[in-house]
This record gives sequence, structure tokens and C-alpha cells, in this order.
Amino acid sequence: MRTAVIDSTPLMCFVHLDVVRELSHFFDVIYVPRSVHTEVNRKARFRHTLRKLYEAGLLHRCTAADRTNLELRRLELGDGEAEALVQAQERHADFFIGDDKRAREIAEAQGLKPVGTVRILARLELEGRAGKTRLLVKKLRAQFDFRVSDEIVSQAIAMATEPL
Repeated sequence: MRTAVIDSTPLMCFVHLDVVRELSHFFDVIYVPRSVHTEVNRKARFRHTLRKLYEAGLLHRCTAADRTNLELRRLELGDGEAEALVQAQERHADFFIGDDKRAREIAEAQGLKPVGTVRILARLELEGRAGKTRLLVKKLRAQFDFRVSDEIVSQAIAMATEPL
């Protein structure tokens, strides 16, 4: 079973682009930490959509049990990234879906495979499940203040042929 824990920015982007359901082609279970859920609802107001995704079993809520580890992670990361990484350890996840560079480094050190928003979008495009990656990124930049360099977009597109 392929399990992942998702951070706020990718979740907001996938919901905004209406491709979040396509993630089920890559992951059997996607956990959403409490702080990520709270942040997504506060920033993007996707409460109704998230509820439907939970009810459909596409996303699963989770809460970190190890409060000490969570507080230590919060010293160097934001709440969402910190809780996602703690949840990944506690749930024995395979993947961390996030865009923060430091969080991805920590995820890799924990033995997780970090994967970002643009890489997933590029893979979805390759499989015919989403539009052109560059156009989707342009839309996220314009409508969602999504910050990613053109170099990262090019790298993600080049890596799209590699399975997640």
C-alpha cells in the first residue's frame, strides 16, 4: 500500500485545480494532518470540498500523537510541514507531498520519498489526467500566489517519465 502525508500548499493547489481526486492513481492513502486541514480551510475556504473528499475516502484526517517530536519539528518548520513529517513517521508513510525545501530534505532523511506539487502535475499531464503543467502552474501563480521557479518547473517536467 502506498501511503502519503500531504502539506497545505499542495493540497490547496490540487483542490483549486480540481485534480485532487487524481492523486488516488498514485497513492492508496493520503493523510491530512490537523494543522494542514486548519490552514487549508483558513486560507482557501475549501471546507465543503475537503469534507466530500474525506467522506469519499480519498483523504484521511490524522493527528500527531508525539507532541514532543512535533514541537521539535516546529522549531525549524511551519506547523503544516512539522505535523506532516511527524505524521509520516507515526503512520509509516512512504511519501511526503510538500514543496518546502527544508521539509523535503528532512523527509528524505527520514526515509520518505518527497514529491512536490509540480512533479505530480507533470506526471498527471503525462498520463492524460491533467492539462499542460506550465499552464497549470501559470494559473496557480496568477490565482493562488504559487511561487516556483521556471527551473523547478522544467526539472519536474523532465522527471515526469519517472514513476512516483
